[in-house]
Amino acid sequence: MSTTTLRVKSAPGFRVDAAALRPTALAALSVADIERIVLPSGNECCAVGDVFQVSRDETADDTAALIIEDAAPWLDRLGAQMDGGRLAVHGSAGDYSGFRMTGGELKIDGDARHFTGCEMRGGRLTVNGDSGDFIAGALPGDMEGMTGGTLTIHGNAGARLADRMRRGLVLVGGNAGEFAVSRLVAGTVGVAGRLGPHYAYGMRRGTLLLAQRPAHLPATFTGGGHGFDVFWSLLVRSLANEIAPFSQWRAERLPARYTGDLAVDGRGEILIAG
Repeated sequence: MSTTTLRVKSAPGFRVDAAALRPTALAALSVADIERIVLPSGNECCAVGDVFQVSRDETADDTAALIIEDAAPWLDRLGAQMDGGRLAVHGSAGDYSGFRMTGGELKIDGDARHFTGCEMRGGRLTVNGDSGDFIAGALPGDMEGMTGGTLTIHGNAGARLADRMRRGLVLVGGNAGEFAVSRLVAGTVGVAGRLGPHYAYGMRRGTLLLAQRPAHLPATFTGGGHGFDVFWSLLVRSLANEIAPFSQWRAERLPARYTGDLAVDGRGEILIAG
């Protein structure tokens, strides 16, 4: 299989929809064909060859790989609807990175903007920097956010983290903004740092993992009791290869558990391991 490298050589002066730059799709094309791909942006457009220097290396690996060098926040929808392969973004990404991706691995070295992992369905997405609002959430008007896969943010996340999320795993190594896990339907979300106001608002089911005790608990949550040691042991085992501090938790040290949001369904839970 081959590794395709796209190095930014000139900024087009407008935001670019880069959804067509998927590893499996580009692996089947020649360098000349890749350079002719048109990237839209509203009423504007540009060819890949106008923006990127394209190169190709043959490898013994059987997985299609794409590397984007010197990436900038004007590149939107990187890895959108990605279904396989590996996409490495050296630099920062724009909005909608990993939008509705179903498979493969997307790594972003820098920051990512709003709607990262929006309605994600599978695969693994890693952001080494900070991210914007509505991470792993739903598009305005849609009823389901992320429904599968693993999303890891090493830095901070913005507002409405995992809004309407239904399935999957989201881990944030830093802080999260207001309304984190609002209207959560199911899935697991971990936050290592501080939470903004109104977290767990309208939470129906699912799990919020906290590495430190928040300043206050929502009034609609109550003590969750005991009897979840088996679940906890399985959970910490699944987190063993993820980012710290989640990978450092041990099964023998049970967290404090609270259930809610009692104003809606009341079957969600907050586990505080700090």
